[in-house]
Amino acid sequence: MLIATHLSLGYGRTVLLEDVSLTLEPGTVTGLVAPNGFGKTTLLRALAGIDGARARGALDVDGTGPRDGSALRRLVFYAPGDATLLYPNLTARDHLRMAARLWASPLDPDVVARRTGTDAFAHKRVRALSQGMKQQLTLAIAYLTCARYLLLDEPMNALDPTNVQLHSQILRGIARRGAAVVMSSHILDNIDAIADRIVFIKDRGLIEHDPAHSTARALELYRRLYQSFT
Repeated sequence: MLIATHLSLGYGRTVLLEDVSLTLEPGTVTGLVAPNGFGKTTLLRALAGIDGARARGALDVDGTGPRDGSALRRLVFYAPGDATLLYPNLTARDHLRMAARLWASPLDPDVVARRTGTDAFAHKRVRALSQGMKQQLTLAIAYLTCARYLLLDEPMNALDPTNVQLHSQILRGIARRGAAVVMSSHILDNIDAIADRIVFIKDRGLIEHDPAHSTARALELYRRLYQSFT
């Protein structure tokens, strides 16, 4: 399991999260929801052991700590939602083959390309891709790593409805095979459809919601929690 305990995160004098704890269990999909600026990206990066924010607390990933960077990278993969993972002058195919090589992936990058629809633009350089195509490619790279913990920042952003459905199915399949998936999103209908639980950020803390034990939907809960921000 990925276990973060007594975690506090911030920048300068700004505190985004204070003394929070979170456990991610393999086989589950967790939705991470909050308005912009509440710390979703900062939390995902901290869970991946990526430096940046002022951080205090403990992180344990299957017995591996943040100081063991190479081992942690094999277990946890953070995929940003703004295409900064990608190199503008490389093709989509270059990226997939490079990811397969770097993570010693058991998956065939050409098969992953076909499964994710990135084969349609595999020959194109990233600089020529639309935002939606870049997002498809970022997700395909995440799948190729076969990381046990996938931390996805706005993974459905810029995807058309067909690709949202496709990648939702892929992520559920990855979870069924034993991975833990965390996805931040503003597409709350998608969170309802795919997540086993939802974690909201509010007042520097985390509020967990289990959809299996409530009829409340993500949008309804979002409005209750953040009505002053909408």
